[in-house]
Amino acid sequence: MTDVPDTQPPVDAATAAAADWREHVARGRYDLAAQTYRITGGDDPDLDAALTGLGDALAATRDKAFARAKTALERIDPRPEELPWDAIESDLEGLATASAALDKREPDEARTALAALDGTPFPAEAATLLGTLAVFDGDSAAARERFEQALDLDPNHFRALTNLGNLKLEDGDVDGAIADYERAIRLNDGFANAHHNLGVALRRKGNLARSVQSLKRAQRESGRREAEEARSRLGRGRRGAAASSSARTLRWLLWAAVLGSVIWIVTSR
Repeated sequence: MTDVPDTQPPVDAATAAAADWREHVARGRYDLAAQTYRITGGDDPDLDAALTGLGDALAATRDKAFARAKTALERIDPRPEELPWDAIESDLEGLATASAALDKREPDEARTALAALDGTPFPAEAATLLGTLAVFDGDSAAARERFEQALDLDPNHFRALTNLGNLKLEDGDVDGAIADYERAIRLNDGFANAHHNLGVALRRKGNLARSVQSLKRAQRESGRREAEEARSRLGRGRRGAAASSSARTLRWLLWAAVLGSVIWIVTSR
């Protein structure tokens, strides 16, 4: 499994250059910040690389792949002082905690983690998770507001868009839901949830052929992702085992060196 997606949602060059790169950073749009920096003549390769790495982390948060986002951050070296690294790392950890809590259906734990965020460097993801929390609370209006806020901040946030489609489907707006699901799929063709929910919506419209097609695609994408995650866990396990083996070897070498020194001292007296 690659640490960053092979493709990311396209960014319009005119949009990227419409503001100073720092303004895009303030909105958590690191992909736009990176493009703006290059378009406007930025010549610091370290800052360029850092913004690009943050764009990779942003793409991973859209996919709720927080381990991948953390890996993208870890690879950024050096870290230019123009960017708020402490806030970025701590808030990413808080978002990961909140997301995991929601997956476990523990909204109170998620609420605590999200409440600790203050001016998060990933505001669209924070709004998306707050929208999901509002769904747990049974407040559809607040959830819709949060998902729309996320999309205002980051129009490429396909999870927020899919969640907005879910609310429309619950309200009986099947056509609106289908439009949102199809747009989410255009942003990320591998997002299984959007394919699945599109299949559900199409079934309600009576389009059984397309419904079955979408549900099968959702199953394939879900299986592909599970396989990739399993390979990633296996790879991390192998790296950890290799590191542990190296550490054991080093300890034995040190003990052997100490023992050799003792024997030499004893025999040389």
